[in-house]
Amino acid sequence: MNSWEQLGLEILDGRKIEELTLRGKTFKFNEKQSEFISNFTDRYCLNSGGYGSGKSLALNVKLVLLCKCFPKNRILLGRKTLSDIDRAILPDLFDLMPPSWYEHRVKDGIINFSNGSQIILFGLDAMQSGSMADIKKAQQKVKSLNLGAYIIDQLEEVEYEVFESLNSRLRKADVPFRQGNMTCNPANFWAYQYFKLNQRRNNNGDWVNKDTSDTSLIESSMLDNKDNLPDDYLKDQLAMDSDYVRRFVYGEWNTDILVKGTVFPKERIQEFVPRPALAVEEECEIFEQPLPDEVYKMGVDPSEGIVDPASITVASGSGRKVAKYNGYTTIPSLADKIKFLYYKYKRPMIVPEVNKSSILEHIKDLKIYHRRQFDFKDRRETEKLGFSMSWASKQALITNFQNLLRQNKIKIYDSKTIEEMKVFVWSDEASRQGAGASRGFHDDDIISTMLAFWEFNPKRVEEVMAIKSMPSRKKSFQYK
Repeated sequence: MNSWEQLGLEILDGRKIEELTLRGKTFKFNEKQSEFISNFTDRYCLNSGGYGSGKSLALNVKLVLLCKCFPKNRILLGRKTLSDIDRAILPDLFDLMPPSWYEHRVKDGIINFSNGSQIILFGLDAMQSGSMADIKKAQQKVKSLNLGAYIIDQLEEVEYEVFESLNSRLRKADVPFRQGNMTCNPANFWAYQYFKLNQRRNNNGDWVNKDTSDTSLIESSMLDNKDNLPDDYLKDQLAMDSDYVRRFVYGEWNTDILVKGTVFPKERIQEFVPRPALAVEEECEIFEQPLPDEVYKMGVDPSEGIVDPASITVASGSGRKVAKYNGYTTIPSLADKIKFLYYKYKRPMIVPEVNKSSILEHIKDLKIYHRRQFDFKDRRETEKLGFSMSWASKQALITNFQNLLRQNKIKIYDSKTIEEMKVFVWSDEASRQGAGASRGFHDDDIISTMLAFWEFNPKRVEEVMAIKSMPSRKKSFQYK
């Protein structure tokens, strides 16, 4: 047994690595780095931290230990793309290891060690974007692997389904333990629920509380690593706005911290006070029963129930979100939920998003919003059913809702909608059409809410009643 294998046994027995000499240089680790490097116990280890907190060094050192201390180990090293690995990880990793330790087979994307250990370089984006054929090919490649560990840098760029797929590959039997190791910035994405809240997804895709003991979350700050950072850099970072400092300097991981890029003003979101639904009827949450002198409108964000849940919002003329449905369901089942709320809330106008869904076929006999559309071929304006989502129309939808928020004309009591507002950000990704949920989060509730308030002038119930009580005027209250 060589000294590296002996070191591995000592770490398994509880030794804490506070310093290590690699390639002639002695590294002294701060408390958070040491905690991450020395954890050979938990199934999944995540180091979330602010910029410059030293989490990348800790990840590279742990990768070296996994290879050197446990012969014949096989580890997948992943980041969003292979070019990210080549540019951002390998130079620092190779600085830690003498060339005599390893052989880098560039074309094969493999690093072989003299003790039989192996690092497989993998661009994880191949498993979550591109054509379905390319995704299946990448997934099949991973399914063939027997891993002792995996390393993921910048987990916020990786979908939850990829994380789950890699976990199923931790099955190499000839190493003493199997482990997933990851780093991330404190971004609003699925790992917040998984590691911070210790929640797990159920069969419906919802996050639920669960008593777990197989994960380790280490939260680190830039100040933990201040001895290795220039004073002027720290000064510049601490001079940024307070939310930036809390998240990216101190490393606070909290969805209440909204940074530049969030679509909706933080002060408006914080005005909403969530409360539980008064009732649940046919799987729909009811926050306010129908009022005799009130008018209503519905927004629908449909889904086929595979990737994203579908959402329905009912909004009142007083500007309140009074009912909702959210769930993974089929289009016919979603139509049943729409009809239930439609007849319950006095046949309101329905504004469904119609880009990729066949929902119109199932609700065509109901009162549906008509959009105006110019036909360039016939050079005339026509009317089409539903709301067609494009980059331009989505910006108009958002602007309309922002204006209503600024005028304090909206009340939302649903906690899920409020949480989605916190993570709804501007984006340059084509699929998001200018804005959408942060990676790993959903935006179906906020989309259906904005649709319900589209071309909408909220008025108090008292105003409606006052209009009705005036005999000399026409009794009417309608949406634009």
